[in-house]
Amino acid sequence: MITPARSRIAGLAGVALAGLLALIVSAQPWWRAQGSDAGVVFTGTDATAGLSQALGAVALAGFLLGLALRGCGRQVLAGLLGVVGVAIVVVGGFRFQPDSDAVRARLQQVSLSDQFALTGTPWPIGYVVAGVLLLAAAAMIMITAPSWPTRTDRFRRDRAATPVEEAEPIDLWKAMDSGQDPTAAEPPGRTKDS
Repeated sequence: MITPARSRIAGLAGVALAGLLALIVSAQPWWRAQGSDAGVVFTGTDATAGLSQALGAVALAGFLLGLALRGCGRQVLAGLLGVVGVAIVVVGGFRFQPDSDAVRARLQQVSLSDQFALTGTPWPIGYVVAGVLLLAAAAMIMITAPSWPTRTDRFRRDRAATPVEEAEPIDLWKAMDSGQDPTAAEPPGRTKDS
């Protein structure tokens, strides 16, 4: 059985990995336009007018936000990340083509040709994989987030387990001077010379 701390690490690491993968893949060539004497490439960012890159950045922002949120906020974030994951899958799956005028304009910068052949690359499949990974991480966060430990839980002391009586500050100092541990379960009492 996976512990709450491990599920927190796995969920947030999945979001970060999906965001990084989406950003990396969106910068790769998704389309190649070949003229008679030269060719140009269009990255995922070029072909989708920046949408593919923006979705990856949103996923990374969700990772950072997930580090700070607590309770219900994590589940709301997981729902939003799920929507972003679906959007990433759709953008990668539809393989949006660059506009013909944009292809001609870029091709004419390196060639005299007005005709071109547009061919796709397999990089959009990697973008779909990033979306599926983000969906899986969002589902894990949605299910396990209520049981995640908070940062302050590590430092909270269970008062029922270790009852501590209030001691005067001077008693604490005297205990340290005599070599006793003032943080022990039993508080120091007054010494003979007090």
